[in-house]
Amino acid sequence: MNKKMGIFIFVSFCFLIWLYFAIYESSIDNWWTVLEITQETDHIVDIEVSLVKVLIGTIIFTISGFLINLLLSNLPLKD
Repeated sequence: MNKKMGIFIFVSFCFLIWLYFAIYESSIDNWWTVLEITQETDHIVDIEVSLVKVLIGTIIFTISGFLINLLLSNLPLKD
């Protein structure tokens, strides 16, 4: 498999795992969550996914994939 395609699949898989855990398995108290409180009353709390936090996470994973690609670009491909 091509190195770039393997790196792309790996980083995409890691991003999707992070996104799942950041939405469904996290609480507001976690630092890595993408949830935010939009409205809070005495009995009701509205929690939504913050698109800004998702965009920041996407940028971080894109940059990390680019850096992994740069680090692995000089390694010889073994057949």
